[in-house]
Amino acid sequence: MKPMPNIDHDRLVELYLTGWWRKTRAAIVHRFLQCSDRLIELIRGVDVVDEELSRRIDTEIEHIIVQAIGQPWSTPMTARQSAIWDAARAACPDRRILVQIIASDRAVRGLSTVPPKHALGRLLKSHLDSCHWEVLGLTEHRARVWSKLRRISADLLHEYQAQHGRDPPPGYRCSPHHFRDIRTRILRDDLHDPRIAEIKVDTIEEYFGRLCEECRQLVRLDETSFDEEQPQIDESDLHPRLIRMLKRCIDQLEEPLQRVIRIAYLGDKSWSPTQDTGSQAGDTEFERLRHEALRQLRRRLDTFRRDTDEEQARNRKTLE
Repeated sequence: MKPMPNIDHDRLVELYLTGWWRKTRAAIVHRFLQCSDRLIELIRGVDVVDEELSRRIDTEIEHIIVQAIGQPWSTPMTARQSAIWDAARAACPDRRILVQIIASDRAVRGLSTVPPKHALGRLLKSHLDSCHWEVLGLTEHRARVWSKLRRISADLLHEYQAQHGRDPPPGYRCSPHHFRDIRTRILRDDLHDPRIAEIKVDTIEEYFGRLCEECRQLVRLDETSFDEEQPQIDESDLHPRLIRMLKRCIDQLEEPLQRVIRIAYLGDKSWSPTQDTGSQAGDTEFERLRHEALRQLRRRLDTFRRDTDEEQARNRKTLE
């Protein structure tokens, strides 16, 4: 495929706050820790953080934030560098809360066997996740639901690996089969948890579609309209096996649905949805085809995953 075109800046920032959040968080933590030596020395060995020290910690954190986030990360910046910088500033750490965290954590003050900088990085990750939820406008409830769904998903992936001796096929985590597996596991183990006991498969899919990095690359939630530019899939962010699976499933779609997928998500600008039918009618028809293409693509990815599992199971029996 040809290199994917640039995504609109606002959409890139959105991606760095959602599906690509881990990249943003890692960049913030890395830059913060690079500037944290004075802070670490200021609190090293301190048993009780008094009011005066709290003010000094606050001042030092302010200096770190200015150095790590407040200044452009490079000059000039690429589109992606500019977007991740804006996302980092949007999820900027809260100095007041960081002071409270440091005052209550012994490891970050060098009073345990954990290296202080490692402890600081761990605390900062957790705090940044809270800042990031707030930026997204998610309630604490929804953030906790997503955390539980991620845990169950990870457990299923680990169990698959232990049982089969390999990772699940690329795309499994974003397939309807995986969402049903999560629901089944909740029914088995978590009916006592009021946050997720009654969650439906469609709702699980919505969470993964919005917040899972891999799923956002595969299929954009249907909440967008054609009036907004669809985010293009960047092959550099996908596993090669996942790229091959995705292309194979797209090639199995009917030709009109293939065209819609390539236009909306793969950067093909060779056809306009309004060129034959007029603006409003063309947009409506394009949206209908896009929704149908996504539905079929999800189903084909799920079928492809099952077929791959069955074939590999047969091969193992033959070898045995």
